[in-house]
Amino acid sequence: MNDNRNEVKEIWSRGDYRSRGQFFPPVSARLTRLVNLQANDSVLDVACGYGNTAITARRVGAKVTGIDITPKLLALAKGEEKIAGISGIDWKEGDAEDLPFEDESFDVILSTFGHIFAPNQELAGKEMVRVLKKGGRLAFTSWPPELAVGKLSEVVSMYNPLTSEAFSPDNWGIPDKIKQLLPYIKDIYFEKDTINIPILSPNHYWQDTITKAGFMIQVIEALKKQNDEEKIESFRKDYIKTLEPFISYNVLRLGYLITIASK
Repeated sequence: MNDNRNEVKEIWSRGDYRSRGQFFPPVSARLTRLVNLQANDSVLDVACGYGNTAITARRVGAKVTGIDITPKLLALAKGEEKIAGISGIDWKEGDAEDLPFEDESFDVILSTFGHIFAPNQELAGKEMVRVLKKGGRLAFTSWPPELAVGKLSEVVSMYNPLTSEAFSPDNWGIPDKIKQLLPYIKDIYFEKDTINIPILSPNHYWQDTITKAGFMIQVIEALKKQNDEEKIESFRKDYIKTLEPFISYNVLRLGYLITIASK
């Protein structure tokens, strides 16, 4: 687990996720509405990243803890909290596979494209359920394999020379798999929504991704070490070809899955 933990921490320490995620705040707001978040609810945001969902929950009046494996992202989250003009979020460094909390500690567990990247999916699921109070609510977002991010992940896997297994989030985008990954959860509800991202061209999105997304930065660096420019160009072309069906009028549609459940 330690090797995977260090690898995940390294990947998420790279890139510019504040820029990459600038169109994601509505997702956080949607989660808090669907889970019927109330003032004074105790909330845990798992793999909180730079804090979008934790900050959104705090603005509702909830008592919020945000946990992430990456110190760089937690530092950024604290800055975002200050800009938002709020305080009181408890930011903690920690692993989604080994949450440092007692059983049944929180009324609500949230995760926005976060815990889905934990290497051990079964353990991450069990941990979220463990720290959720009986009768508590769970809400998270994920990427279905049949939509844009899932299809792009298939292309990345084809060209990725790294042996990493740190990123395999597809199961969290499949309702039947989710039910298997969440023991002791009931009343599971699913719906899909879309993030609309303005882009000037598919190649603009490719360039943004390979310079700002930590995992893609590592993949491109590994390919460059192989001195295989033809492979990189083939990668770019296949990535763009896969991207194009999801673009209309300079808007990229990133479809995602929302899961709401109770314990």
